[in-house]
Amino acid sequence: MTKKRREETDEGRSCGPVLFWIGPSDRLEETAGGLLLHPGRDLALHLFRSLRAKEGDRFVFVDPDASGERFSGRVERLSPPLLSLVRLPSELPVRGTVFDLAVALLKGEGWEDLIEPLALLGARRLVPLLAERSQLRWSSEVFARKRERFLSKVREASQLAGRADRMEIASPVGLERFFSALSPSDRILFYDPDPLSRTTAEILPLAGEGPLVATIGPEGGWSERERVLFLEIEKEGRGFRASLGPRILPGRLAPLVVASLLSQAAGSTHSYGEAKQ
Repeated sequence: MTKKRREETDEGRSCGPVLFWIGPSDRLEETAGGLLLHPGRDLALHLFRSLRAKEGDRFVFVDPDASGERFSGRVERLSPPLLSLVRLPSELPVRGTVFDLAVALLKGEGWEDLIEPLALLGARRLVPLLAERSQLRWSSEVFARKRERFLSKVREASQLAGRADRMEIASPVGLERFFSALSPSDRILFYDPDPLSRTTAEILPLAGEGPLVATIGPEGGWSERERVLFLEIEKEGRGFRASLGPRILPGRLAPLVVASLLSQAAGSTHSYGEAKQ
């Protein structure tokens, strides 16, 4: 799924993702005449080779490591590439409840395939869970090798979605350690086909304030020991047994359904302005 924006103006063409992230390889320069952007190799390839940007074309940029600071950028020179930047008014998104997903590792590329859609749907954090019945186990060394590719997927999806914040990819962790590291304000949705489970819609009014943390087990289901771990959270009043209905969804689909439900419930809206001046 690719979302592109094309806009013709008297001052130049604006096309491509909703916005571009300014990364470590891109250099910002403060001058007497204003702020300049010297794009690094990756950004330059995207702008000038993939999109064939011309002088006068305009794009929206954001620095995700500077609280989502946004700029309208105009191509001033093609070689070496140079853009002038104008800061756009700060328009903080109106955001409701934030949500995280902790998903048991899936065989093959199933877990990795979740990264882009979950970033698009607005998840704050994605945690690879080492459940007792997980079909796959990642060591810290294996995860470290994969991490750069994961972050690249987050970046690409976020730019297409117009998202100025960065979805975190946490390190692999077992359920017990994951629960122990949660904040007291977190509200845990424990997805399990248990007769006592409620639907997500039924739980949300009961969960109260605080981030929502959805835990989704492996296709083999949670172990009895893992269910006991959740019982302690439930007794504290911040854990809720959740269900996706009578059908058993495969591991690659259940997290997307959950994220879609929570994304709608979060009610977040993002406004990043226009590339026009």
